[in-house]
Amino acid sequence: MKIYRTLILASLSILTFTSCDSDDDNSTPTTPLNEEVNMTMRNTLQDPGEDEGTYPALFGQPDDAYDEMATLSNSTIEFATALAQNGTPAGDVNGLYSIDFTESTISYSLIADPSDPFWANIADVFGVFPNGKFDRYYYTFSEPHNISSFTTNNSSVNLRIDSDTVIVVEISEGFVVTPGASFSIILN
Repeated sequence: MKIYRTLILASLSILTFTSCDSDDDNSTPTTPLNEEVNMTMRNTLQDPGEDEGTYPALFGQPDDAYDEMATLSNSTIEFATALAQNGTPAGDVNGLYSIDFTESTISYSLIADPSDPFWANIADVFGVFPNGKFDRYYYTFSEPHNISSFTTNNSSVNLRIDSDTVIVVEISEGFVVTPGASFSIILN
């Protein structure tokens, strides 16, 4: 009888510890990105049949010349005037995109204005992306992200996961580069 009582008490103890352990696992939901994570953005372009090159290299500048840094915040736009740069050979760049991150989304809005001197110099370079043209945005995070998949509202946009700290937003064939164009990426 004493053995049965000991076995029953041992079984109840094991069930209690197992039950507590599984409750703890479900109490903290994970988001793809964490607010306050630092990130660096680098832009590259690739024309059909050409090698991928950084945006500043088009103007004879070092690859990291236009790298931008930000901290993820759910209340502010991280890259409000992405690619803004004064004094390029094509004129002052007031920014091409506004890029906003949250813990589970990335939103792009083309902010270039048709009256912007930069836009006037490059508008004919863009238009509708042909097959083989890519505009890529590399994001390097200061800590591992939790992104495993994505969905987007634009079939010309892809998200590539290069490592646990690097993702790449690829804009490609069929994307129409025109003021006001926008898209969103939902991160899972």
